[in-house]
Amino acid sequence: MRMRRVAVVGAALIISGCSIGRPIPTVTTYSIEPPPAPADTPKPARPERLRVERVRVAAPYDRTALVYRLSAVRYMSDPYHALLDDPGPMVGNRIAQWLAAAALFKTVDGPGGAAAPPWVLETTVTDLYGDFEAGDGNPAAVMSIRFTVIDESGGRPRVAYQRSLSRRAPLSRGSPEALVQGYGTALGAILTEFATDFSNSTSQ
Repeated sequence: MRMRRVAVVGAALIISGCSIGRPIPTVTTYSIEPPPAPADTPKPARPERLRVERVRVAAPYDRTALVYRLSAVRYMSDPYHALLDDPGPMVGNRIAQWLAAAALFKTVDGPGGAAAPPWVLETTVTDLYGDFEAGDGNPAAVMSIRFTVIDESGGRPRVAYQRSLSRRAPLSRGSPEALVQGYGTALGAILTEFATDFSNSTSQ
């Protein structure tokens, strides 16, 4: 038994020794940054408070590692190029900041706001990947988000708005940094369409 334990320890030392002197791979991190809300964003559709709930992200895009689509059935996760934070909190913060700047509502809160708001935005990211299909020659950032706005001002909550929006942002080059920049472009375009569509649908 003792000899077996010594052998196991010795094997572990040999394995660890093989890695001595090798450079430790570093992870490059990125942040999704959409462009500012355009100046012609619709006027407030509602003069009340909106709370942006925590954004849900569908698997396999719910982790920090960037995801690349290489073919119709093959995807790759890149552990050495990742988002600075989990995509849910990062996208949620960007949505709340963008909507507050757009003045779509009088006040916009993030998750966990103390005051009970009359309007709640629930959001799910269903696609978040770089399309690098071999031979295509047109790399793009792909993002899809499902928005659900709930009106809680009455006695019973009701769905006031629900729609899925998608964008495919072309990339200048097929690199991780260009991909995350494309995410920002796609998110800005999606939020601009959401603001216009929501304003039109609730003003009728």
